[in-house]
Amino acid sequence: MFDKTKYFSAVRSVIPYAFDICQPRIQGSLRSVFIVKSADGDFICKFNHREMAIKNATVASVLLDHGVPAPQISVHNYKEFWFELYPMIRGQTLYEYVGQGMNYIKMQHAYKSLVDGFARMDEINISALTDLKYKYTHQVAKQNITDTNNRIMANVFSGAVRLMNRGTNAHMGVYHCGITPKNVVLNENADLMGLLDMDEVSIADRNYAFAMMAAKYQQFGYDVMDLVNYYELKTGNELDHNKIKNISNLINAGKYMLWRTSHKSKSR
Repeated sequence: MFDKTKYFSAVRSVIPYAFDICQPRIQGSLRSVFIVKSADGDFICKFNHREMAIKNATVASVLLDHGVPAPQISVHNYKEFWFELYPMIRGQTLYEYVGQGMNYIKMQHAYKSLVDGFARMDEINISALTDLKYKYTHQVAKQNITDTNNRIMANVFSGAVRLMNRGTNAHMGVYHCGITPKNVVLNENADLMGLLDMDEVSIADRNYAFAMMAAKYQQFGYDVMDLVNYYELKTGNELDHNKIKNISNLINAGKYMLWRTSHKSKSR
């Protein structure tokens, strides 16, 4: 982790009149995100690797061009500190709504809204990412797990991701592979207002990306086939039902292992 004073200096190099810079109450595993309050509004600042930040700004623009709500990201550098900056998306995360006791009807509506956004990604051509580093989901997984755990775990899990992400050319596209409650901003009606964490947008197999979204739905105690059936009726595209179920199970088991490993290392 960098010294926070260096983080703050980097932020103020772009927003000199920021009057409050703090980490969010609900932090991601990388702990490199800050909320910035200024006279010009509230912003999100995420420190990142240079190539990842550039990729993220590119994919966010591509998502917006295809009607998928995403941040409008600008990329900045301050004394070799690279960071993404974008206006805060108004609303609350699905994670927050669940913590407040979101009921079944709202939950169903929220996930249908997510599937609607996912379906729009079907139209994105992979050529939008071909010249970028971190364009494949296993590359993103390897870098992020290295940052949060260690290289050994990163090699193991990125290898597993690469295997799960195999698919036919017809199913390969540009998808957000981390549509989880912490990465989804909703309005009070549970409509999708924005997807966060552009690290997770990459060239991926449609079934793998869909399973990543369905895995958390499964954790909530719901049947992943609810989402599969809704998607197939909406788009006319077929998904690999068994692959999605199997990957959802593996992802939930894998995330638990990563959490246990990270928790043990921090407690030493």
